[in-house]
Amino acid sequence: METYTETQLERILSAAPEGWPRLAILILLGTGMRVGELCALCVDDIEDEGEAAFFKIKRGKGAKFRRVPISRRLRRELVRYLNRIRPPSSAPQLLLRADGKPVRVETVTELLKRVNRRVGFRVHAHKFRHTFATEYLRQGGEIERLRRILGHTTYAMVMRYVHLDKGDLYRDFDQRSPF
Repeated sequence: METYTETQLERILSAAPEGWPRLAILILLGTGMRVGELCALCVDDIEDEGEAAFFKIKRGKGAKFRRVPISRRLRRELVRYLNRIRPPSSAPQLLLRADGKPVRVETVTELLKRVNRRVGFRVHAHKFRHTFATEYLRQGGEIERLRRILGHTTYAMVMRYVHLDKGDLYRDFDQRSPF
């Protein structure tokens, strides 16, 4: 599976309706979490420690617990959603439809099909995970942190999500090479 280009991401975000659909795509892109983990998120799963914020993934693949950092940009979108858009509800889930019912995996799948029709190329939830992993490393992220963010136990599994090209291989090579 490849990754989304910057242009494709812009088109996807432009095609995503305001509210939970746009936030869902931003969370998938900004955290690399799986769509099932996204739909299982509750408001109480947000840890905001002032300087840093995290999502608590209580039951990731293999029933593993992990914390996933939230970028400042994503945090702003999250706060805006919680304060202005999320409908009043006693439901604990983070993402709620306009009728107050929780967003399910099938709901996100249908959203991505609608976005797909609008943009004219395949939009798949798991491709956001691949895009996150690749861009995280391109931006100088460390592989050990990426492994923990994605919730993998091995580097081999992490590398299945990373799609670097020859330009990525040469980036900063002259500064790092001993000769």
